[in-house]
Amino acid sequence: MKFRLSDPAPYKIPSEHQLSYRPAIKIAALYCLFSILWVILSDRAIEALTSDLESLSTAQTYKGLFFIVITTLLVFWLVRRSIRFHQKSLAYQRTLVETIPDLVWLKATDGTYIACNSKFERFFGAKEADIVGKTDYDFVDKDLADLFRENDLLAINMRGPHSNEEVVTYADDGHQETLETIKTPLYDPKGNVIGILGVSRDITERKQQEERIRHQAHFDSLTNLPNRFLAQHQLEQFVSTASRHKHRVAVIYLDLDDFKKINDSLGHATGDKLLIEASKRLRGAVRQGDTVGRLGGDEFIVLLDNINSADDVAPIAENLINCFRHPFSIDGRALLLTATAGIAIYPEDGEDRLDLLRSADSAMYHAKEAGRNTFAFFTSAMNRDVSRRLLLEEQMHGALARDEFRVCYQPKIDVKSGEITGFEALLRWRNPTLGDVSPGEFIPVAEHTGLILPLGEFVLQEALATGAAWYNEFHRELSMAVNLSPRQFRDPNLINHIKQRIAKSGFPQHCLELEITEGVLMSGHGFIETALDELTDAGIIIAMDDFGTGYSSLSYLRNYPFDVLKIDQSFVRDITHDHADLELVCAAITMAHNLGLSVIAEGVETTEQLDLLATHDCDSAQGYLISRPMEQEDAKQMLEERQTYTLS
Repeated sequence: MKFRLSDPAPYKIPSEHQLSYRPAIKIAALYCLFSILWVILSDRAIEALTSDLESLSTAQTYKGLFFIVITTLLVFWLVRRSIRFHQKSLAYQRTLVETIPDLVWLKATDGTYIACNSKFERFFGAKEADIVGKTDYDFVDKDLADLFRENDLLAINMRGPHSNEEVVTYADDGHQETLETIKTPLYDPKGNVIGILGVSRDITERKQQEERIRHQAHFDSLTNLPNRFLAQHQLEQFVSTASRHKHRVAVIYLDLDDFKKINDSLGHATGDKLLIEASKRLRGAVRQGDTVGRLGGDEFIVLLDNINSADDVAPIAENLINCFRHPFSIDGRALLLTATAGIAIYPEDGEDRLDLLRSADSAMYHAKEAGRNTFAFFTSAMNRDVSRRLLLEEQMHGALARDEFRVCYQPKIDVKSGEITGFEALLRWRNPTLGDVSPGEFIPVAEHTGLILPLGEFVLQEALATGAAWYNEFHRELSMAVNLSPRQFRDPNLINHIKQRIAKSGFPQHCLELEITEGVLMSGHGFIETALDELTDAGIIIAMDDFGTGYSSLSYLRNYPFDVLKIDQSFVRDITHDHADLELVCAAITMAHNLGLSVIAEGVETTEQLDLLATHDCDSAQGYLISRPMEQEDAKQMLEERQTYTLS
C-alpha cells in the first residue's frame, strides 16, 4: 500500500451565514405582504358594506376562515415550489455523481454507509439500499475491512484528505482493479467530523503502463534478461555487499563466437531467435541467485555473488561454455554456436564496477586469442591452472580406451621381518601430449568429470587379476590394496560390483584391502556405513588412508569398522629430526593397536625412519626405501626373488 497526503482542503458543511435562506425569506415575505393587505383591505371592505354589529361579526368570522384557506394554499404552493427546486438540484447532483467513473461513497464516522454510487454498488455486489446502514465488515473479508477502517481513521485523525493504493476484487464479476482512494473527512459548522467522503479511481492501466516502462528501462526487449543498466546496478550491489561481508564476487563477460556470420548469412530474424535460445541456456547454466544479463548485441554478462575463490567460479564457467556444445534448432535448421568468456574476481581484479568489467572484458579477449570456445581468468596464474586443467580433461576423455592408463604396484613389508606382505595398486597415466601426469593432478579432474568411475573399475579389475595370478603362482596370501574415491561410494552398485569382481577373479576376498579417506566419510550419509558393514561382513579389509590429514579421524575410527590405519607420509617424513612428529606417530600407533587396528606407515624413505618405526612397534611400511611403484612384471620379479629388507 502507498500512502500520501493530498493537497485539497477538507470539505466542510457551510456555516449558517454561508447558507442561502432566499427560499425561506421569499415565502415569509409573500406571506407577510398578503397578511397585511388582507387585514387592511378586508376590514375596510366590511365596514363599507355594513354597519350592523351582528352582520359585521358574521362577516369577520367568514373573513378569518377565508384567510386561513387562502394562506394555507399560498404556503402550500410556495413550499411545494421550493421542494421541487431542491429535488431538481439533488437530481442534478446525483446524476453528476453517477456519471463519474470512480467509486464514490459517504460514511458516518462509525463506518456505516450513508450513500454510494452505482460503481460502488458493483464493488460490493449490492444495491445502495442494502449498503446504507451497514459497514465494510458486512461485505468483504476481515483483513480488507480492517484496512478500509484503518484508512478511515487515518483520514479522521489527520483531519485532512488521505490517499492510498490498493488492489481489490469486484464482487459482481470477480475482476481485479488497482484503486487509488482518497478519503476526506466532512465537518459540521462547528468543526466536528460528521462523516467521510471517499472516492476511488481505477489506476490499473496506469500501473501496468508504469510497469511496462520500468521493465523496458531495465530488461532487454529481445531476451528479457537484465540489460546493461540493471546488470551494472546489480554488480554495484553485489560489490557493496561483498565489501561488508568480506567475500568475493565474480564477473563473467561472455561473447558468442562469430555471431556476425549468423546475421550476415541467415538474417537478423534468425540471429534474434538464436539469441533468445542462447539466453535460455545461459540462465539454465548458473546457480539460483546468480544474474545473467545482456549487454547488447551478442555480449552477455554473468554475475556470481558470495563466492569463496576462483575454484567456485571455474565449474560455472565450464557449464556456460558447455551449454553451447549442442546444436541450436532454429526454423528446422541445426546451428552450431560457441562462446568465449573472461572472468574477473572482486577484489583481486578490481574494486569497483568499472574495473571489474574492464578486467573481465580483457580476460575474454585473451581467451579469444587463445582459440575461443573457452574461458580465461584475468589473473595469469589462474589462467595457467585453468588451461592445464582443461587440457587434462580434454586428453583424459578416451585415454582409457587408448590404453594410456596402467596399474603399478608398490610393495608393503612387515617392519620386523622385512617380508613383503602385500602391494598397493596405483593408477598411472602416460599421455602422448602431456607425458607422465601425476595422480595428484589427474585424479581431482577425474573426480570432477565423473571419469573416476570407469578408472576405479579398471584399477579394481587389474589389481584383482594380478593378485589372483600371484596367489596361484606363489601360493602366498598377499594383500592387495585399492583406493576408493568419494565419487565411487555414491555408486549404488559398488558393493555388488566388488563382490562380483572378486568372485570372477578367484582372489581371496580377505586379502583385498580397500583404502578410503575422510572425504568418503564426511558426507555422513547412512548408506556409507551400510556399505562398509557389508564389506566387512564379506571379509574385505578396510583401511583408513592418509590418517592425520583430516579433521575428524578419531571419531571415524570409533564409528566405522576399520581394520588398518595408514599414517600419512607427511608425518613419517620428519620423525628422525622432529620430536613432535615422532610423538604423533607413536601416539597413532599406540591408539590404533588399542583399537585392534594394524598400522602401515607411508612414505618411508630412509633406514633411520624404518628403524624408528620398528622400535615403536609399527606393523608395516611402504615407501621409496622399499620400492617405488613398479610395473607388474617388476613386482612379480621381486616376489620371485623373495627379497627381504634387514633392519640396520
